[in-house]
Amino acid sequence: EKMMELPRNERLKVRQNSSTALLWLALLYLGIIIVRFISGYTQAVMTTTFAQRAMNDLRHDVYAHLQKMPTQFFDKNPVGRLVTRVTNDIRSIDEMLASGVITIVQDVILIIAIVALMLVLNWQLALVSMAILPLVIWIIAIFRSKTRVLYREVRKHLAQLNATLAEHIAGQKIIQLFNQYSNKRDEFSNINQKYFGTSMKQLKLFAFFRPVIHVSSQIAVGIIIWYGGGQILHNAITIGLLMAFTQYIRKLFEPINDFSEKFNVLQGALAGAERIFDLMELEPDDYRDDLVTGAKLDGEIEFENVWLAYNHDEWVLKDISFKIKPGEKIALVGHTGSGKTSIVNLILGMYPYQKGRILIDGKELKKYGLKDIRSNVGIVQQDVFIFSGNISENIALNNSDMSEDEIRQVAKYVNADKFISQLPHRYNEPVMERGATLSTGQRQLIAFARV
Repeated sequence: EKMMELPRNERLKVRQNSSTALLWLALLYLGIIIVRFISGYTQAVMTTTFAQRAMNDLRHDVYAHLQKMPTQFFDKNPVGRLVTRVTNDIRSIDEMLASGVITIVQDVILIIAIVALMLVLNWQLALVSMAILPLVIWIIAIFRSKTRVLYREVRKHLAQLNATLAEHIAGQKIIQLFNQYSNKRDEFSNINQKYFGTSMKQLKLFAFFRPVIHVSSQIAVGIIIWYGGGQILHNAITIGLLMAFTQYIRKLFEPINDFSEKFNVLQGALAGAERIFDLMELEPDDYRDDLVTGAKLDGEIEFENVWLAYNHDEWVLKDISFKIKPGEKIALVGHTGSGKTSIVNLILGMYPYQKGRILIDGKELKKYGLKDIRSNVGIVQQDVFIFSGNISENIALNNSDMSEDEIRQVAKYVNADKFISQLPHRYNEPVMERGATLSTGQRQLIAFARV
């Protein structure tokens, strides 16, 4: 009515000012939306970048640590188990970061802020509304302890599964030759069943946990309505305050519900991280890099009363002594398990000896850097390992600085050039894993060329 009493020009001016104010409010709202989009996008990119860089560094560090582990470590740990550490365990941590578990800190801050606000508005109603929280915390504690154990079991069975799978695939020819299909299938099935059973226990426990948190939030709302309704009847509080507390308690349980959904991923990541840290804490082999000189050795080798045991007091070599002069050719002859390969492994520094001394050119082996020793020794094993790549890369394995002409010369010297020249791509011929496309004799020739 007061608006209509104003002159026409004044009314138009008020309407124009109101329209301008509404326009500015709309633009402000639009600006808030744009800022929220940009900040959300920036946060997502930064979080993802941080997670991927962290996982990249972790994979590199774990692989580099494995490369420096002593030979005894690989004797005791199956390949599949180690592959699980580098892939599945690290991926579980990656999934944790990708799922937004990193926002748990924000959730905790939100919970603290809501609790503080509720206490300021009405501390009696706040205490009543949070009466169920001790029960929720107790449930979370029990759930956490049970899931931690189950996740360790899941990771252990997964490592066994991968180890068995890797072993069976590598030995598939032997399985076929000895008609072991059924036995090996049953062996794999038993391990697979253990993994399945443990995984189902974990899933059932998580399926029980999520509804419990949801029901707890609804019970909290019911308690507020019951107690707050009585307070309203006694004119102690207003309906508006009761509605506010109802919304606050729902907001309080939102991050808790969100956390319950991420708890599964978090527990998997903690179990994976625990296994990775256990691995990283193992002492790597001492390569004695500070002793590396790059010197060429003459090749005099002397064993003085050397004793070697792979396991405690199970001696493989007992009081062994001999001397090999530079250029001298010898043969180590003996029955299987007599220690012939062990002597070669000791010269290469693959295993530590318990007693005696090993001298190279009159100097104790332990005073050389391992790189110096191994770069001066050429070895051809019975079971030749060929890496995926091409022929040239495998020949130059011990000397990456070899030119193409030098590679051809050594191949001709060991009579490997003949079969290599018949390959479609010759020295650039792709080689499958473990040299699967080459015959045993061809793999042996490549091993000779490496020396």
